Amino acid sequence: MEMKEEIVEFTGWANGGAALGRLADGRVVFAEDILPGERAVVRYAEKNARFVSAEVIRILEKSPMRIDPRCPLYGQCRTCCLQNLEYPDQLHAKREILIDHLTRIAGLTDAENLVEPVIASPAEWNYARSLLLGLDVDGNFCVPDKKGGLVRLEAYCPITAESINDALASFTFESESGIDELEFRADDEDGLQLILRGSSEKPEDEMENDTDISVVYQGPESSWVMAGVSTLAQTTAGIKICASDSSPLIKNPAILAPLSEKLSQLFSEMNDVSLLHLNCGTGFWSYWFGSRCHEVYALMPDEVCCEDFAYNLDALENVSLYIGDVKEILPGLPVPGKEWALIEGGTTGLHEESIRLFCARTPQKIICLYEDPAILARDLKRLREWGRNVVTVIPYDPAPQTASLGAFAILD
Repeated sequence: MEMKEEIVEFTGWANGGAALGRLADGRVVFAEDILPGERAVVRYAEKNARFVSAEVIRILEKSPMRIDPRCPLYGQCRTCCLQNLEYPDQLHAKREILIDHLTRIAGLTDAENLVEPVIASPAEWNYARSLLLGLDVDGNFCVPDKKGGLVRLEAYCPITAESINDALASFTFESESGIDELEFRADDEDGLQLILRGSSEKPEDEMENDTDISVVYQGPESSWVMAGVSTLAQTTAGIKICASDSSPLIKNPAILAPLSEKLSQLFSEMNDVSLLHLNCGTGFWSYWFGSRCHEVYALMPDEVCCEDFAYNLDALENVSLYIGDVKEILPGLPVPGKEWALIEGGTTGLHEESIRLFCARTPQKIICLYEDPAILARDLKRLREWGRNVVTVIPYDPAPQTASLGAFAILD
């Protein structure tokens, strides 16, 4: 395939942290490691496509916003794509990406006014309570690179909790260890857990562990606790949530405190509200709303988190859990006098049929919690087609230095 080089001026942000510009023929070009306002020589594969992905060869004019990244793996590791910006500029960039998607995809003409300033993470560095790693052929810890492979981690990740970074030297793996992936996790007290994932049904070898770190092996069908415990606890905004090795851990629990404070200001009176909560996970938001609402009907598509949810919500008698297909569960639930819906869409969003069923119940308020601006915009477009109006959008930053952005969208 023919490769071409061209000088491009980049003018805006794209989802995922790339910047966009236009080629001389008018086509949109996307590139990473470049900022809006910069000019660069890029290389791209010539093909018949409306959009082009390019590689930056040389920056000709740098933005005054550009800074030196902290991590030596910046540009190779695919996670922290915004380390070349100061944190306030990162927040501005994420808000601009969200506004663009809500305008283009959701069709909102007043997105600039609807989107509030991004709620910042309390910590810019060392906030992540989990670290997902791979192993190379020699058994070294690696992170995913931008080309779909792995790059060796040099003993430290600047966005990950210090306790996890300190623990990296405590474990070594031989080549052909049978471990496909591993994850370090940290609880409130910096108690650590190491989850090993492999294709064998049980651990192939015993592993020496002279530390206080819990070790769990996950095979295709079951888990083995090799040392310590299988569950970690996290407390934020006054709510304690436990997650077993098979459930997702809240990566940046500190962000939930300022976000909860914001929602408390918006939803000060909910005593008479019955809440439908879709995709409730381990239960943080079911607990938050359940302690304020009349009742909560929590819906979960499968049993992955159900035991953790039941444990975490045991103290609230007004929360009921339903497991299965929303299309089968929702029609059988009672319709109260004052109903709200909380939809955790994550990064995949909702099926159109699920949106239809929610809107058919005519809840007074719909609250969408999503982790991808493009998917949020798509589902807001569908909800607007059912006559719902976007009242406000509250973005928050769950992962500084990365392109990740969460948002609450509130519709009436």
